[in-house]
Amino acid sequence: MVTVRTATRADAPAIARILTEAFRDDPAWSVTLPNDETRAAKLTAYYLRRVRRHPQWIDVAMDDGRLVGAIMWAPPADTGALATAARGISGAARWTLGRLPLGRGTRHTHQIEAYRPTTPHWYIRDIGTGPEARGKGVGSALLEHRLRVVDQSQTPLAFLESTTPASRRLYERFGFEAVGSVPTLPGQSSTAMVRGRS
Repeated sequence: MVTVRTATRADAPAIARILTEAFRDDPAWSVTLPNDETRAAKLTAYYLRRVRRHPQWIDVAMDDGRLVGAIMWAPPADTGALATAARGISGAARWTLGRLPLGRGTRHTHQIEAYRPTTPHWYIRDIGTGPEARGKGVGSALLEHRLRVVDQSQTPLAFLESTTPASRRLYERFGFEAVGSVPTLPGQSSTAMVRGRS
């Protein structure tokens, strides 16, 4: 039976392995880290840093003593005037930003950020499961657990970026609604999604 608990720093290698494998071929990560040969190593380093810095912001799914999935999130925070202004960028400004000589990953992040709510909200970052756990409801269990916390909080508003049609369908089943999209790879796009009220 799958149970969900808060991560610890000791979980960092297992979480990094699972999330790296889950997102190695993800369209948005492919934009941010375009080199196929180095992407996995860079993702692993990124996830190790995030887990070690904020293990309390990660839930893990356990099955028979094995870590089989993880969800990374960030709690609500006062957005502040600068963050609110940055996320309130107009469509014309997003179009311009998308053509600046910045890295494509930076442009993509700024374009997605423009769709984030301007009021405090939870940010669901990444959800992934190990290959042995795929199709067994582990991702849903992780999302259900975190959304129960969101719904019981004083800030029942959540934001996330869906990077594939399959993940968008999953999030829609949990009440997320699309608020915008940003191109990723040719013929593909990420969808900014919100659930709850501000």
